[in-house]
Amino acid sequence: MQPGVAPNGCPAPIDSDRDGIPDASDPCPQEAEDGQPPNASDGCPNKDLDGDGILLPEDKCPSEKGVAPDGCPVRDKDADGIPDDSDKCPDQPETKNGFEDADGCPDELPKAVAKFAGVIKGIEFDFGKATIRKGSNKLLDEAVKVLTEYNDLHVLITGYTDDVGERQTNIDLSEARANSVKAYLVSKGTDAGRVETHGAGPDNPIADNKTDKGRQQNRRIEFKLITK
Repeated sequence: MQPGVAPNGCPAPIDSDRDGIPDASDPCPQEAEDGQPPNASDGCPNKDLDGDGILLPEDKCPSEKGVAPDGCPVRDKDADGIPDDSDKCPDQPETKNGFEDADGCPDELPKAVAKFAGVIKGIEFDFGKATIRKGSNKLLDEAVKVLTEYNDLHVLITGYTDDVGERQTNIDLSEARANSVKAYLVSKGTDAGRVETHGAGPDNPIADNKTDKGRQQNRRIEFKLITK
């Protein structure tokens, strides 16, 4: 026999966690209801207060939406896109210049590298062809040396022409010339996967195509450091 309570004299329902919800209808009889949304009276505590899908006690940042495994947000104090835990300079943003862009630190291009970022003067081709003139080899060998020394660099080689002649012919020629430069670098040991090419033809002129001097300037090869 068990003593009962009003009004019917039966024993009080068992409520192990003392949250006011009897065990018989409490899906979490050993864990007290905390009154938190979205289910403030379901008998269970809310184990995902920040709604990030990571439950207590695994969530070490229960009031901030985060990511696995600890439920905390990725920290990036300098907002350079490199998480603090892998950023060598968490208080200084990375300089996005194609040179050591993964370390999270500001930097300047070494002089040897800077020489091969932009218009490359001294790369010449036979008239109307993609054949590199031998006088350009010394300069290209310098580029190979730089790419060998700084083996994390990746480069986009773009060929340009003036606006004389058919546009598509110029685009095809500029692409062939860019590919010739790549082929030379690769023949000297540069990994082909580090070099991309593009033929822009007469687009993006840097001088006036109405003069001989301007057209000569527009017939050019440009190197651009890129991030892979």
